[in-house]
Amino acid sequence: MRFLSLLLIGMLAAGALSGGTEGQAPGPAGKRKPRASEEGSHRKEKRRYSSVLTPVWAGNAPAADLRPDSFAAKFGTAQAKVISVRDSATPILLFVAIDFSEALILTEAAKTALSQAVREVKPQVYTSLLRIPEQPMVLLDPSTDREVFAETLATLPMSGRAGFFEMVDVIAGVTDPVMRQNPVRAAVLYVTDSEIHNYRQDYTNPVINSADSRDLSRRFPDSLIREKVNTLTNELLRTSVPIFVVHLNYRNDTLNEAYQTGIKRLAQATGGRSVFCRSIAEIPVAIGDMVNAIQAMDIVEVAVPEGVSGSVSLTLEHPSGPIEYRGAFDIPR
Repeated sequence: MRFLSLLLIGMLAAGALSGGTEGQAPGPAGKRKPRASEEGSHRKEKRRYSSVLTPVWAGNAPAADLRPDSFAAKFGTAQAKVISVRDSATPILLFVAIDFSEALILTEAAKTALSQAVREVKPQVYTSLLRIPEQPMVLLDPSTDREVFAETLATLPMSGRAGFFEMVDVIAGVTDPVMRQNPVRAAVLYVTDSEIHNYRQDYTNPVINSADSRDLSRRFPDSLIREKVNTLTNELLRTSVPIFVVHLNYRNDTLNEAYQTGIKRLAQATGGRSVFCRSIAEIPVAIGDMVNAIQAMDIVEVAVPEGVSGSVSLTLEHPSGPIEYRGAFDIPR
């Protein structure tokens, strides 16, 4: 799980999610967190999830009506039970992941918009700042200190290389147990200006034999991108934390359109959202909308019936009317 996982697990073990320190996120006290090796062994022993967590937006339902017994749920045709609802009163852990590698003028606009959006969030939102170069770094532990967040963000340099494809599954993998093991809502806000040609790995599928008209690389230049997206989608369907992506610089060439379509698909797989900005003026609106969407989401926990595993679809209904939620999961067998 690389450097980021060790830091986040260390944060948990050190009590970053305990209620004993002002400005840091609350969590259960007096319970030792497992070490990375212990957690890995536990995951191997526990072959399947007993429940899944899905983000839900029920715009027409008052908070008081979002009781577990008010939902109807099923996996495929198997009836399921909603165990709990983490509503607007539940603390939020907002992991802000920064992947700036290209345009300075866009990234400065994003920093300003992010700082403003974080200053305006509700008191129960605890923000953490992650930098995503070739190795992810935790720059700021979960905190309600808005000015420290703004100061840390302001001094953040550009990384030089794109990192979304390389790090999105890592971030999902290490934030997943945070939300599973603590009574919180959690989300990742990933802000990036990445483009497909700026990765260390070549995803452009260069033509192998330009003289051969049957060379498939000539006909499917985006095949490596699609393969990577398929692999990452399978990984993300096993995690629970929604990922929201704000891309600062929409590009309309063939390969970058395939890349951006892949980003959109990956965000949707987690129950999150994505937006691609075509101008500087769109950046603060996009970031503000994403932060508001994260604050408005509830987290619904649904028990997995015996015999349900693998790739499954979740159907969730509420008497208030149509609701938005994540409907696809890959449950370990």
